Amino acid sequence: MMAAVEAAKQRIADAPAAGLPAPRPYPQLKKPGRLWLKQGRYWISYSISDPPAITGVFFETVDIPGWL
Repeated sequence: MMAAVEAAKQRIADAPAAGLPAPRPYPQLKKPGRLWLKQGRYWISYSISDPPAITGVFFETVDIPGWL
């Protein structure tokens, strides 16, 4: 998991606006000011504030809406 978070941090730093509005399986999680990316086996949510901040890390098979 830590390797996925580190890689996600770099991707976010390089292109913060390149994320998805919501995880593909859960389009209902779209929220203003937040983007998502898939890194390895994790979905990672992050704010698009300045600077961006990772706000959640979820294993790909977890019920993300059930955790939010």
